[in-house]
Amino acid sequence: MLEILERLLVVQDRDRRVAQLRAELARIPSEIAGVEKRVRDESTRLESAKHELKQLEADRKKLEIDAESRRAQTAKYRTQLSQIKSNTEYQALLKEIAKAEEDIRQVEDVELELMEKLDHLQATVKQEQTLLKEVTMKGEADKADFQKRNMIIEQELAQLQAEREKLATQIDPDALARYERILRSKGDSAIVPVQHGNCGGCHLQIPPQLIHNAKHGDELTSCDYCGRILYWQPE
Repeated sequence: MLEILERLLVVQDRDRRVAQLRAELARIPSEIAGVEKRVRDESTRLESAKHELKQLEADRKKLEIDAESRRAQTAKYRTQLSQIKSNTEYQALLKEIAKAEEDIRQVEDVELELMEKLDHLQATVKQEQTLLKEVTMKGEADKADFQKRNMIIEQELAQLQAEREKLATQIDPDALARYERILRSKGDSAIVPVQHGNCGGCHLQIPPQLIHNAKHGDELTSCDYCGRILYWQPE
């Protein structure tokens, strides 16, 4: 293999690794944002449950006051019974008492339903509080891991870029420019192997002469179809 081709392959290896690391580095902010969103979402669920609990407790208090008010009114009616002499008025007041007692039962039924909901919601709030604590702790650990990974990637990138710059100085500028131009155009690989008589980039069949040049030539050989630089790879 041509020495210049060997050096270009090393540069391409560094460029690929740099591209991988940059892509990973670019994902880290969104990963951290995802962690923070999970914590916010869980905090929102907890606050929503707390708000609902507070509202139910307020509703229950109102029902208690309403029931007490109706009981007081019923007691007042019963006191008035002993003072009424007219049978008609007596029967009318008995109906009022019966209605008030029925209203009290209805209020108590609603209050009982609210108490059941409160019990369930109080348990939910405790669960959400525990879950929020767990999510927050895990989130902090995950963020620390991402930040550590970010630092490691930046260090590796700096090392790779320094190696790449050093390698580039050892390559003919025209050949390096040709490689970089193809890489910008194709976005994946500028140098590809000949595989079973096909270009390793576009996968089209290569003319025999190009295969011979890639295997034995003394200069860089390019695919006629995609323009990538070819090298011979024993099968």
